[in-house]
Amino acid sequence: MANIGNVSASLVSAKNENTAALVNINLDVSLWRTTPPAEFLPVGSALAAWRKTEAEDGELHKTACRLGFLFNELVPEIPNLLRCYGTRVSEIMTSRNINPRGTSADGPFRDFIGADGTCIWAAATSIPASLSAFLLACILARAWDAKKATSIWAELIHERVAHVEAQLNTGKVVNPHTEMAIRQNISRADLAKWDASARAWLRRADQSMLSHHDQFKLVMRNVKTPFLEPGTTFEKVTSGWIQSMKVVEDLLRNIPQEVPDRAVLVAISAWHLYPDLLVCQNETTKIPLKDPLFPPAAILTLGLEPRDSRSDNLCQWSLALSHLKYYGDPVKVRSEEVIQRVSFQDLWMVALGALLRQWRIPSSGLGASIMWFQCLGKLLKTSPASSSYEFSWLLKLCDTASSIDQPDATDKDSRMQLVQFGWWNESPFFGSVSSIDAPFFGLCKLNVIRELQGDDSLELGFRYIRKIGSQLNLRPEDAIVVYSRKTEGGDDYVEWATLFPVSPLALGGSASEYGPDSPKINARWIYYQSSNGLLKTHSILKQRQLHIEKSGERCTIVSKDILAQAIIFEQPNHDSMGCTWDEPPPLFGRPASPTRFLALTFGTIVLGATDFRLLIRESRLRGKTMRALASHSLCLGLDWLNNGPDVDAIIRYLKLYQPSVDQLEPIAKRRTVDPDSARSNSPGEDKIGKFSIVSKEFLKSLRVLELAGTIYQQLPTATVSLKVIDQDLSKAHWVPVGLKSHLSHQLAGVSVEEESLKLPRRNAFAAIAMFESGFLNIDTEQLSEVVALCFEDSIFVSGILLSDPATESLGISMRHLVGNIGQVGMVFMVAPMDPRIRSPTYDSRLVGQHSYDGKCTDKFGGTSLHLSFTNWKFALDWNNAGEIDQQVFLLESVISVQDKGKWVADINVLELESSEPQVIQFRCDCDREAPPPLTEDILSLESWEQILNPPPCVGIIRSNRNWAARLAAITILAQQRHGHAAVVLGNEPICWSCLEDLYSDPEPRLPSFIIH
Repeated sequence: MANIGNVSASLVSAKNENTAALVNINLDVSLWRTTPPAEFLPVGSALAAWRKTEAEDGELHKTACRLGFLFNELVPEIPNLLRCYGTRVSEIMTSRNINPRGTSADGPFRDFIGADGTCIWAAATSIPASLSAFLLACILARAWDAKKATSIWAELIHERVAHVEAQLNTGKVVNPHTEMAIRQNISRADLAKWDASARAWLRRADQSMLSHHDQFKLVMRNVKTPFLEPGTTFEKVTSGWIQSMKVVEDLLRNIPQEVPDRAVLVAISAWHLYPDLLVCQNETTKIPLKDPLFPPAAILTLGLEPRDSRSDNLCQWSLALSHLKYYGDPVKVRSEEVIQRVSFQDLWMVALGALLRQWRIPSSGLGASIMWFQCLGKLLKTSPASSSYEFSWLLKLCDTASSIDQPDATDKDSRMQLVQFGWWNESPFFGSVSSIDAPFFGLCKLNVIRELQGDDSLELGFRYIRKIGSQLNLRPEDAIVVYSRKTEGGDDYVEWATLFPVSPLALGGSASEYGPDSPKINARWIYYQSSNGLLKTHSILKQRQLHIEKSGERCTIVSKDILAQAIIFEQPNHDSMGCTWDEPPPLFGRPASPTRFLALTFGTIVLGATDFRLLIRESRLRGKTMRALASHSLCLGLDWLNNGPDVDAIIRYLKLYQPSVDQLEPIAKRRTVDPDSARSNSPGEDKIGKFSIVSKEFLKSLRVLELAGTIYQQLPTATVSLKVIDQDLSKAHWVPVGLKSHLSHQLAGVSVEEESLKLPRRNAFAAIAMFESGFLNIDTEQLSEVVALCFEDSIFVSGILLSDPATESLGISMRHLVGNIGQVGMVFMVAPMDPRIRSPTYDSRLVGQHSYDGKCTDKFGGTSLHLSFTNWKFALDWNNAGEIDQQVFLLESVISVQDKGKWVADINVLELESSEPQVIQFRCDCDREAPPPLTEDILSLESWEQILNPPPCVGIIRSNRNWAARLAAITILAQQRHGHAAVVLGNEPICWSCLEDLYSDPEPRLPSFIIH
């Protein structure tokens, strides 16, 4: 049992018979407060004032105390763990990069900036067991989402209370404080708030310990240490929690430990204490994490689990939650491994990996695939046509691939891990797998390459097929290359070719003609029967034979009787295609002995040519897979890109979307059987064919990702959850209607940059909600009045709330702030419907008349903006029918204007969007020293009373370079319906000549309010 410090000795020693009397006193254990351990003191100093108050006197302190007293008898003595944990959290909290302080630029959110260490301080000012309870909160927040973690807490408390009550009913001695704790209610809302604070803390701590965190996470991913399975939810969770504390405590006492339960790894990750590791798998590897808080011999050994425990399912915490839903059987749930957060640029790395997964690229082909994108990007950028917005999505993928190998890319391995992560998990990120029907956009298909190549495209095809054979480690006798197609007249043309050069004797040559030292050659057999007549047929075949022999290959013209009928094509099922060759040449079999060949499944689709086949001897087909062929096909496509293809032809090809044969005519010209053809000496007709280069679903997803990227360009410090790859971006609700209509008809002809300028504010917030949470796809109609969003450790604010009203902005402006508002879940902040404004005081002493002197000055230095919340909180419906806990809320949030601490008004900055006050920025060369016109009665407004009770003449609101006062003034005027009579000027001196000219028509009259 943990020591509870300075608890009254009389209470601690109370006998069981006195317990009832103590309980009748109805002492509230949540009122307990003690001096924190010395290691935690910097945490309190680094907290914002309101967080410290909440931690010492608010609901979080009460929750910490109640949990501590409730579980006090279960937790072991862990003085070293608590001491070192206090040191670590203090290090993190005192880092300005992790725990920034609010400034005037943060406006009403100034008090909410900074890391959320509220739970830590609440536990530190309670009893030691409360700190242990916080360690459990970190474990649960790491392994589960908010609603599941809250449900687990509810179940733990329910079971603990039932256990204590059972002890009391059987007459067993129970600590009086524990008995008092079970009489005190811990509401589900309190537990959700406790979890939310721990969850926000983990985000900041992960960022602080990023290098250690990523390294340890990689070890966790590669080591299949299982969770202990037997027992109830209470037993599994408390066992993992207690065992983890004991293991880390012993490590800090310089005693090496072994990992008995995966919960220990989750705990270490959540507590940000990193011992050196000894990983025992195929070989033993020591991983020094060099955490100075651990002594030298504190080594944690992992990976010694039995082989039959390496199932991926055992690497997830499996629980049955009876407190997740209002009704029904307990819900079986599994934990998630640490969900990584990355920058938006890094998300493109994951997207590239997800695309390669949907293309079914094997892991061995990832490196070549990245090189392919790099080569394609370099090639496209050599043509001015590539700068068209039609290729922005493709160039983004190419740039992403190129960034992996940049000379200054010190984190190449981590970037490659992101690509591998996207490839590892099959996801609907780019729509269904069937929607992507052309890997590498068809540019590794032989029929496409042949049409885009300028030389003899048929010879190119044979050359590439032979290269594939060499990379598949085939012998000459193992396979044969076949080219066959129907001509325009329906006639058959066939060429058979050896895979590699062989001895002429193996081709049926006589020993008298060829000796054993004769050079090896390739050979072909050609057959063609034209409906144009025998002479025409013979002429074409002789021309083709001559062309082949000039290239150094042996060529034999065969008749239908000799070859075509002897080769019997078969397709017994959809998994195989083959043929049997009776009486093949000696290279392929014994005389009168048929040889059976098979093609790889979908091989012709991978190669992209219905006219080319690579047939492999049946006995050698084992181990050859479609994925292997796809990988080698990629290498050939990469080789083609590196050999300087026609970039303009590639660009014309990529511009085609679901092309028809007519559209392909400029690229794929019809070729008749003519040996004098300029491009080819091959008979037959060859064209790319009609197929979808990229699907609408796939291209829409990429455009959506591009659009989200334009939002996050304004948010360089924000991160996104990798869980978002489980979303189908083509079905995102936040895509604006205008873009959806474009995407339905002309996907490639959309400028994402232009669409981003028209993106409504509510759509931007819904997009941020999706990428911030990783799972929320919210209907934008519910977000029309939202001005800010808060989730875990981040606040996203509409730029209109934190900017000078004269600031020019293209499109929606957003800002990211580190901090939170102490609320549970994802909170969208909305202003009250009818904000209050202070009534005029009718005090003549407050209305002083000041003539305007023409100077740029600020008379509102005491003005500040403040944020508070009402009790109106509305849960948005989000796929959680029957679940107890809500995840998404609208929260009524009040932005107050104060002058030297006195309330002036509450404002809703969205009024500016409807009233559209005039904004003027002077860009003239006039004399700025000219005085204001003498014909105008102009007064200087230097107090809020003068604005709330304005004079019947032109008033200059003197708030130069004070964005908060200027914003407050124009918003209050808009709420008073004076927005049409106000103008906001830039902070430069007023050009009265230009101002008079501007307001001279239809009659000379300056606005009633000039904010300057």
